[in-house]
Amino acid sequence: MNAHLNSRKTLIIAALLLGVTFFAELFGGIIFGSLSLLSDSFHVLSDLTSILVVFASLTLAVRKRPTQQMAFGYHRLEVISALFNGLLLSVVAAFILIEAWKRYQNPLEIQTTGALTVGIIGLIVNIIIAAFFQRSTDDIKKDVNIQSAYYHIIGDILASVSVVVGITAIKIFDQPAIDPIVAAFISIIILTSAGRVLYKSSEILLHKSPQDIDRVCERVLKVQGVEDFIDVRLWQVCSHLTVGTAHVVVSVQTIQETERIKQKIKSIIREEFDIRDITLECETPDMSNQHHHSFQHEH
Repeated sequence: MNAHLNSRKTLIIAALLLGVTFFAELFGGIIFGSLSLLSDSFHVLSDLTSILVVFASLTLAVRKRPTQQMAFGYHRLEVISALFNGLLLSVVAAFILIEAWKRYQNPLEIQTTGALTVGIIGLIVNIIIAAFFQRSTDDIKKDVNIQSAYYHIIGDILASVSVVVGITAIKIFDQPAIDPIVAAFISIIILTSAGRVLYKSSEILLHKSPQDIDRVCERVLKVQGVEDFIDVRLWQVCSHLTVGTAHVVVSVQTIQETERIKQKIKSIIREEFDIRDITLECETPDMSNQHHHSFQHEH
């Protein structure tokens, strides 16, 4: 719960500052004729939109409790919003590349002084936002959405630096063709961010185990009374919630001893591997040999 609250505070601050940056760069790009500045405003807009979607998903995840029909509540919205972020960034990058190519073939005059001023303001704001994210280091490491938002901001900083450098170069060398080149560079930054976010969110949606299952099994097998730990399935509902199922082959005979082993395993799983909940089915060696453990689908 606290992790979600901290994440939302960071996202609110970022959204407010990004809103100011977007309008400044949008009108600045139009008024001063800079495609690199205009493309950076779309980059900022994509970040702003994705952050607002993330904020909405985190709010729902906290306020909407799990039910019988939705056992994990709305936590999966976090991953869906991250996927949306990546797709949105890809579309923006494609748009910028097309416009950059058109502008490179037909360079337009740019009012460099005004465009440079707006670019510097955008760079300063992005640095301030990044500083707020740095105060939430744990969230950056654990939360796929805070992580993706942070990468967006780092991308914004690189884009803002390239805009400032590019417009400065145009002012010095009087070469307006530099502007679409900078815009194309920004699109590459956007595509890199999009690929990273899409990969991470797809891993979660495809139920890739966030932990090394072999390492988990090795640790559980050290528990007294455990003979084998099989059919281990671990997956993430969202970046904050990892769950799983497994079969435990035990050498004990009583229910009380079996329950003790189950509680010991759950404690280890939770504290050492950050797995919030795992369903364990205990069986004897004879029971284990009587049925086939498989997770194959037939289509």
